[in-house]
Amino acid sequence: MSSKRFPGQKDGENIQLLIRKHWITDVKSASILLLIGVIPCLGGLLVLTTLWEQTNGQVFWGGMMLFLAYILFISLITYVHWLNDELDIIVITDHRVISHEQIDLFHRQISETSLSQIEDVKGVEKGMMQSLLHFGTLEIMTASNDVFFIMKYVDHPYENARHLLDLRQESITKSHAR
Repeated sequence: MSSKRFPGQKDGENIQLLIRKHWITDVKSASILLLIGVIPCLGGLLVLTTLWEQTNGQVFWGGMMLFLAYILFISLITYVHWLNDELDIIVITDHRVISHEQIDLFHRQISETSLSQIEDVKGVEKGMMQSLLHFGTLEIMTASNDVFFIMKYVDHPYENARHLLDLRQESITKSHAR
């Protein structure tokens, strides 16, 4: 992973681990699109096609414009929802942990801490779906009471927590050796 770069990366700093959300978030976004977009639109198209036969076409084209505006609006909402999930990432280097959290479309929060500041890391899988598909929540507690990284829908939270704790121990061992 050391060939990858990110903005703000320091000289001699190598990426050890990239933590992203599980693909189930894409299924969640697609389900939202299906429920509030496609199914009502199919009903609307059915109504519009029956109006085509009963009117001179003006009602049909007005309804078609509303239909297309609705599709555009639902597509935009789905895209923003997907983008908010897709841009959440935790970058772990050999010196620090950087969390990029996309809260809203124009609201991003970036937090960082050194590996030596990490007190505890917890991976949580709750429920049958999370246990079968191996996704859950990753919680990173730091020495400061304020800094607390939480990322939901993480792929393999136990393995990522274990790997992060190993990197922390490695960093502490290297700093004591100096």
